[in-house]
Amino acid sequence: MSTSYSVSLEGPAPWGFRLQGGKDFCLPLTISRLTDGGKAAKAKMSVGDIILSINGISTDSMNHLEAQNKIKACTDQLSLTLQKPSAAPKDEVPKPENHSSPLSDASKKRLIEDTEDWHPRTGTSQSRSFRMLAQMTGTENGVHQKSLLNKLDPEVIGHRYNKLRDWHHGVSARVLNVQ
Repeated sequence: MSTSYSVSLEGPAPWGFRLQGGKDFCLPLTISRLTDGGKAAKAKMSVGDIILSINGISTDSMNHLEAQNKIKACTDQLSLTLQKPSAAPKDEVPKPENHSSPLSDASKKRLIEDTEDWHPRTGTSQSRSFRMLAQMTGTENGVHQKSLLNKLDPEVIGHRYNKLRDWHHGVSARVLNVQ
């Protein structure tokens, strides 16, 4: 059975503890670290304790950053309501808690469909992501590459390269004042 308790720490910061979790992590806000001899340790707070409220405001819907900002805003006094984690009997393995996921069922389904495409391919078949990339760049079936190679004249390429190279060297020389 878990027990809750209240702590009032006299300011200013540092308070002597570090947080983890929050709504954005789908985990309760908990104490992840205590500073030896710090205000939190002296108040008998423990690593793993769940923070239920900060200055009377419930942490149920707070994301990690919101909780940090609430704590940082306290200058004179920080009041916390905490809960000791429930200890499972020695013979019983603790069951993971069901935290509500911020992903909707449609998002989960789309994620599953997208990850199904990561299986190894046999033969010459391409992954979905590679096919999408080929479609975006216009290189599906190699048609774009072959037609591009046929259009490029080596003489024109050489002339353009030389012109670009000379321009670049000129700019570099002016920037470095060696011309």
